[in-house]
Amino acid sequence: MKKKLVAVFRNSLGKKQTWSLINPDTKKSPLEIRALLERLTRVKLFHKDGADLFHTVESAKYIETIETVIFDITQEQP
Repeated sequence: MKKKLVAVFRNSLGKKQTWSLINPDTKKSPLEIRALLERLTRVKLFHKDGADLFHTVESAKYIETIETVIFDITQEQP
């Protein structure tokens, strides 16, 4: 099972901006995660079309994905 952290931000123009991190540290508390994401809003490194991409953080969640291989021709014997 794969897990990722997905956070939703608003850019400085009010549009949604999604950011994700694969294999996050799930031992961090919600308060720690929020504080770390809020740090991204203060860095001001990411811009697009004149807008700061991570202006305010709105939400964060974990998404877990279960992969089930149906077939894989790279693993088949000739």
